[in-house]
Amino acid sequence: MNKVLTYEEAVEIFQEIREHTDRSDSDIAGIYDDFYKRAAVYANIRASWDMLSRQEKMDTDSRRTSAHDAFIVSVNIVARLQGSDGAKWRAKLGDERKRIGDFACFVALFLGLEAR
Repeated sequence: MNKVLTYEEAVEIFQEIREHTDRSDSDIAGIYDDFYKRAAVYANIRASWDMLSRQEKMDTDSRRTSAHDAFIVSVNIVARLQGSDGAKWRAKLGDERKRIGDFACFVALFLGLEAR
């Protein structure tokens, strides 16, 4: 599996998640909201990374790692919640941390464009 997540792969995975999202239960809807929020938090940190000084990077690194870990946990929760459909897109995403981080950035992009 390629370590770089392409735009096309991200769109496909995102669409699969959306197709199998059940928002009729408020508890389940909260899980999806948490997934989207965690993607945005991580993407924001990652997007500003190259603009930080060396000291700021050192000060932010543990928060970035925590945000990344929290997004990965959220990805796994949503995949399990979606059962066999979730297992399919989760396998496509893979376990490479950078790919999952890329996916968080794509999710933030897609949500930002939807909010227009």
